[in-house]
Amino acid sequence: MPFLIALPLIVWLAHLFATPFAQLLHAHVGWLTQATVLYVLIAVVATLAGLMRQWSWWYWLGLSSGLWFALESALAAPLSAQSGWLLQHVLPWLVALCGWLLSSRVRPSLWTPAGIIWLAVLITWPWLLLNAQLDFIPQNVVDGLQTTPVIDTIGSGWLALSLALAVLLTWTIRRIKVLSQPRQWAELFIGIQLVGLVLALQYPFSLRLALVAVLLLVVFGLAVQMLNLAYIDELTQIPGRRALYSDMRKLGRRSAVTMLDVDHFKKFNDTYGHDVGDQVLKLIGSQLKKGRGFKCYRYGGEEFTLLFNHQDSDRIEQDLEAVRTQIANYPLRVRAKQRPKSHKQGRAQRGKPATKSVRVTVSMGCALRQPKESEQAMIKRADTLLYKAKKAGRNCVVIS
Repeated sequence: MPFLIALPLIVWLAHLFATPFAQLLHAHVGWLTQATVLYVLIAVVATLAGLMRQWSWWYWLGLSSGLWFALESALAAPLSAQSGWLLQHVLPWLVALCGWLLSSRVRPSLWTPAGIIWLAVLITWPWLLLNAQLDFIPQNVVDGLQTTPVIDTIGSGWLALSLALAVLLTWTIRRIKVLSQPRQWAELFIGIQLVGLVLALQYPFSLRLALVAVLLLVVFGLAVQMLNLAYIDELTQIPGRRALYSDMRKLGRRSAVTMLDVDHFKKFNDTYGHDVGDQVLKLIGSQLKKGRGFKCYRYGGEEFTLLFNHQDSDRIEQDLEAVRTQIANYPLRVRAKQRPKSHKQGRAQRGKPATKSVRVTVSMGCALRQPKESEQAMIKRADTLLYKAKKAGRNCVVIS
């Protein structure tokens, strides 16, 4: 998935180092880099994000379009030596830092005063920086920091490139835990591409092609995010019911379906609160993702579904027992029996050591597919077997 999202960035990087490829792109997609076409593309992508009600992408579009406009203005008119120095040696890593902050901070809702201010700042700060009066920077400092470009197609030197790469590397390391989410990959690649947009400012085609790549990255990010919302359960980050039904249609005649249910989940919620209940579901999802030999899905509520592409009952029982044991032996720590009734109580409770460790158990019913049995019938039979496991005392597996 990250490779597919990164395709526009990969193509742009390839054109920097392969002259024949750059000439081929210029001949076939050069029309995309015309200013009028770029304005239309920005409007189309912004409209698409709005129709999908994914307004947070407008922040990235604002930063991208504002940066491009500032760079185009810089190319159209001569800049002072100080502004040119900022353009080559400060703006690359400053853009990387801005992208990192935009990705890591909680962004306000767009259609609020705070959101509108955010968007306005993201659009205007590159232009304001490049047009600021910076005569206080001594000329000898500017002359002393003039460097040779890294390569012909990159106008900035090693200093600017190294600082920008350091920021991007720090961004990646700090966000490594959430890079499994497609949106985080898209935002990281957009940040890298925006740095590339600044580094290639001396070459109009590379500059405008970089903006096209940014817009495509936003579109790819939107598409993957919407696909993720449709097929991936937001809480547990495993496929949901729609993905289950899609995959079940591909099952062969020799297959099996398991329904898994968390024991006493309602009592757990009533005792410890829904936030701890959510932690239980996340625990189940994380343990199921570690399992082997099956695909896991969240069916709904506290129910999960496991698909096997074979009917070897011994192997299935071994895999299911491993899951059951792993979950039962995992201690879940809770902070208090009574959950906070207000935000003030919640803040006071945060940071306190856990007061209790509880165990979570699951029951499972597994249906081996019968001749000519439909997918819905197999799920219904697995649900019946799950009920038998509950009647048998819970924390067990029933296979038939």
